[in-house]
Amino acid sequence: MLDLRPITDIHADLLVVGGGAAGMAAAVTAARRGLKVILLERYGFCGGGAVAGLSGTVCGLFEAHQSDTAPPKRLVFGFVDEFIERMNAKNGLTPPVRYGKTFTLVHDPLVWRGVADDLLRDAGVHVVYHTMVTDVLMDGDERIAGVVAYNKQGKLRVTAEVTIDASGDGDLAAMSGLDTFMGVDGVVQNPTMMFRIQGVDVQRFLARYGEDSVLGADVSEAIRQSNTSGSYVLPRAKIFLFPTPRPNELLCNCTRIIGRDGRELNPVFAADFTEAEIEGRKQVQEYARFFRDQLTGCENAFVNDTGVQ
Repeated sequence: MLDLRPITDIHADLLVVGGGAAGMAAAVTAARRGLKVILLERYGFCGGGAVAGLSGTVCGLFEAHQSDTAPPKRLVFGFVDEFIERMNAKNGLTPPVRYGKTFTLVHDPLVWRGVADDLLRDAGVHVVYHTMVTDVLMDGDERIAGVVAYNKQGKLRVTAEVTIDASGDGDLAAMSGLDTFMGVDGVVQNPTMMFRIQGVDVQRFLARYGEDSVLGADVSEAIRQSNTSGSYVLPRAKIFLFPTPRPNELLCNCTRIIGRDGRELNPVFAADFTEAEIEGRKQVQEYARFFRDQLTGCENAFVNDTGVQ
């Protein structure tokens, strides 16, 4: 094993690994308090599961309720208020969308990327994109003192007084040997390949199926019958379809990725992750075909995008 390129050394007050919602908020908040902050992100943009995973919604902001007519009631405030304001200024968020017993905001992932860039730049955060952490640097047995990372320039050694693991999977904790747990006795929820479809007559779609993004029992039954007959391969019957800030578009939370051996695949394992990506793309095309054939307003729909992961 050999890499003769010199290692670049950087020191900061705070190192944040991962530019998802939590990592971005932590980095911006700390930098505004005067700390020297470095944020490392493996993709070329921030957003984490919301953008790379295309989850597409800002959830958890509104009160859950039992009434189908109750209006949205915000419960969570703070940094997210500024984020929402900036997203709205660029037409990057929908108004509250009904989501079963609560509400959510559906975002444009491209707008999210730009807003995150602006927030980090304005706060003075040193952002390094396309950089993957490969090792942790320990101070004793319990304090992570920094990381070694890799990008096309070579290795990067970052030390900091405080390190925040915002990787989404507890990568730094796992690398360091600190205590971690995963799922229930190691069993995790199956992966989902999120996707978007365009060419939708959203007005006709909403007039037929209603404002709730959780589609009703009639659609679930049609999916079950189509899957049982062999006309389509549709392993998940309860689906969520969200109008987005873009015209003629729906965000689709539909797929259910089960391994060839019948297991719930675990994306922490490379073989499972690879299998899930391949199977996920197949399922996306099947659900899109079903939507075109069976759902009002989707007759001319086509897949616009799938999650980066």
